[in-house]
Amino acid sequence: MKHFVVRPRSGMGWTLTLTFVALIALGLWPVIGWLNQPRLWLGLPWIAVWTYLIVLGCWLVMLIANRWLKASSHDD
Repeated sequence: MKHFVVRPRSGMGWTLTLTFVALIALGLWPVIGWLNQPRLWLGLPWIAVWTYLIVLGCWLVMLIANRWLKASSHDD
């Protein structure tokens, strides 16, 4: 049984993939360690705000990717 790696075929696909990977990397330990300070922003700790921003960013990248994929689909 062969395993295949699915890679983007276009520049836009690579851009979206790299943006998503960068957002995930922003949630790893070194960055979280820098933000884990006892400061508040609008009543929330910085780390909670950062987590919300990462989740929102990932959602936006996936939304853009799905709309782009739907627009460029040739299955019609």
